[in-house]
Amino acid sequence: MDIGLNIEFDGKKNIVMESGIIKEYPIGGLICEYARLRPTELKPIIMENTYFHNTDLKENGAQALMAFYESLLEKFGVVTAVMVLTDFSGFLADFNQANDDELKMLIEPMNEVRNTDQVKSFILEDTGIDEFGIGTIGQAMLTAYAAYADSYVAFRHSFNMLVSGEEFEEDQVMAFWGLYAENTDFQHIDFRIMFFDNAFHSIYTVKSSMSLILFEAAHAMDAKIKFVKCKNCGNYFVPIGRSDSVYCGYPSPQDETKDCRDVGANATRAKKMKNDTLTQEYRRLYMRLKMAVKRHPESADLQERLLELTEGMKSRRKQKEDGVLSTDEILEWLSAFDNTLNES
Repeated sequence: MDIGLNIEFDGKKNIVMESGIIKEYPIGGLICEYARLRPTELKPIIMENTYFHNTDLKENGAQALMAFYESLLEKFGVVTAVMVLTDFSGFLADFNQANDDELKMLIEPMNEVRNTDQVKSFILEDTGIDEFGIGTIGQAMLTAYAAYADSYVAFRHSFNMLVSGEEFEEDQVMAFWGLYAENTDFQHIDFRIMFFDNAFHSIYTVKSSMSLILFEAAHAMDAKIKFVKCKNCGNYFVPIGRSDSVYCGYPSPQDETKDCRDVGANATRAKKMKNDTLTQEYRRLYMRLKMAVKRHPESADLQERLLELTEGMKSRRKQKEDGVLSTDEILEWLSAFDNTLNES
């Protein structure tokens, strides 16, 4: 098949078929996975490519891309690996096939801003390469990286318009809708019907990052898909099973051996236990002072201590809501307050 993400779509789900991998995704799940990528993570993979210093792009470019793809697949999984490879391959093909004038038009704008554009500067920094070009495979890949960065920004912007629920400028929304109307030439999606497993299957090959968002957005809107922002990692996902899920099933930032569902649930339980402990400790001290005041109504000191406790707790709860104080810090204050009672 052509370079691109091969997807069987049956109207209810996506099945990715690539490099011997067959993996099912809910509608919207492909773009959620791809949106987890941080493009800065690609630079070390490019720098470590075995063919980085090779000067023969036409002879060894394909091998360099395959080595790149294998590293991407290991680190990011099939969707991101294929989409990055697809975009890089397209840009490198454009560079490789262009004549001198065409190549100058493609690369010169990047070099004009390479020292002032933050992204372009980052890409060349500490690489031993001073400008964009195709003199070596490494230089060509970094140049494709610079073009890819712009492509991925467009993908992420469109993704955010779809999933975030925020309001965007009307011209931005209309520009996106135009890709389904007068600008359908920007849809790089092939379609074929294949027969295997004794059945016909509708197979789509998505050939660019923007095409992936167009493919998924149309189906997600038709199916009224709910996108949820994970409360642990902050990335969007499509809940499978329980629609009220608030944690995704991807590796957590705290521990990559555990997913956010496990870490988030444990964190929620731990937070609840601390809050319960906080409430119990406050109630214990409150009742202790309240009973003492009842026994000694003449004691101004006890009444002052009770007021100090209630007002102090009220103030600290407000600070906790504002993110100024933690539960542990309030527990420490209650413990110190308890010690002063014991000493008096």
